[in-house]
Amino acid sequence: MAKKILRLAAPLFLFFLLFVPYSYVNEKYIVEWFGCGCPKTDAAGNIIHSYFNANDFTLLFWLFITLCTLVVAFFLSKGVLKKWGRAAYLFAILILSLGITYNFYQLLMWN
Repeated sequence: MAKKILRLAAPLFLFFLLFVPYSYVNEKYIVEWFGCGCPKTDAAGNIIHSYFNANDFTLLFWLFITLCTLVVAFFLSKGVLKKWGRAAYLFAILILSLGITYNFYQLLMWN
């Protein structure tokens, strides 16, 4: 039973495996490429809004990982759970993945 639960929870581990490498890449490269989400002002003191920055990229990256997690969870659930159990499992994985995505986005946000 414990192996079955670990197997079904395995897709969520992808987030935690990628957090440290992504943090490093974000700090060293992504912020250089896209700029931080820090507010910038022109000579007159008006705020200049950048249209795409490292914060936006970070959100897209973690949403992509959420999608990958959901796809992997779908295939893992096929042989293990019945129809309604599979739907509940996938919904739970989606909610947990979105929660993790939100928290990682907040942790990695450049102000």
